[in-house]
Amino acid sequence: MENFETINVNGAFVIVAHLICPTFLEAKEFQEIINEQIISGKTKLVVDLNMCDHIDSTFLGEIINSFKKINCIGGTLRIVEPASPLQDIFTQTNTRRSFDLYKTREEALKNF
Repeated sequence: MENFETINVNGAFVIVAHLICPTFLEAKEFQEIINEQIISGKTKLVVDLNMCDHIDSTFLGEIINSFKKINCIGGTLRIVEPASPLQDIFTQTNTRRSFDLYKTREEALKNF
C-alpha cells in the first residue's frame, strides 16, 4: 500500500499518510489498514498526517470512525497534526477536543 507506510514502534502501530491530499479514494485503503490492525489485536495506533496539506470530509470521517472503533475496544488513536494550515480542520469540524493531537510522531508515541 504505497499511499500509507506502516511502522511498529515498541508495540504501537504508526500509519503514515504519504499523501498531500488524502480523499475518499484513499479512505477505503486507510480503513482496511486500521481494520487489519484491530483484528490483529493492536490497540495503540498513531495516524501521522504531517505530510498532508488537505483532507477531504470522507477521509476525515474515516479517521473519526477509526477513533470510535479503537475506543470501543479500549484502545487509543493518536493523531500527528499536519504542519500546514490544515490543523484548522480539527477546529472547524469541532473534532479537536475529541482527538489526542500531537505536533510530532515522537510526542504521540511518548508515554503510550
